[in-house]
Amino acid sequence: MTTTHSLVPQSPSMGLPVAQLRNVFRPGDVERRLARLQDAGSQREYETLRAVYERMLERGPERFQVKPSGVPDMAGLYEQLPNFSDALDDVKRHVALAQDSRDGLEVTPMLLIGPPGIGKTHFARQLAELLGTGMNLVPMSSMTAGWLLSGSSSQWKGARPGKVFEALVDGEYANPVIVVDEIDKASA
Repeated sequence: MTTTHSLVPQSPSMGLPVAQLRNVFRPGDVERRLARLQDAGSQREYETLRAVYERMLERGPERFQVKPSGVPDMAGLYEQLPNFSDALDDVKRHVALAQDSRDGLEVTPMLLIGPPGIGKTHFARQLAELLGTGMNLVPMSSMTAGWLLSGSSSQWKGARPGKVFEALVDGEYANPVIVVDEIDKASA
């Protein structure tokens, strides 16, 4: 069950993002999994996973979920980022649709293709700033294993969370912009 609490009253005249608190995980589920690990007996075997669960409970489940209070003026971005007008149009549609819902803004994942230096990462930073949410950069060129993005199986002794998990659990936002950069340079 996801709970939300309004932090800022929604007003059509405001240009500031509207923020609500949203649970990114269920504490009861984490407590049950932690209890199972403690009952498993082998304390050293799942030490890393246990530490993750404890960190989650300590940090708590609530993160800011933001969306602009109206469709923001994006003329400057269209001018600054002419290569991304189609992507900006898509973001504008998502923001407009989100205005009629109680949920935070969710933008369909995008694949930005183009030569180096065209401004793909800069676009993502500008998008995060426009939306009033955080941005997490995951450089695939330096990744050595696929599980670094998604996390390793909790069945493994040295299970570790992935970058997306860390963005949600350690970050401040329930809907950050996550950039998987240079995906074409990821190792097999």
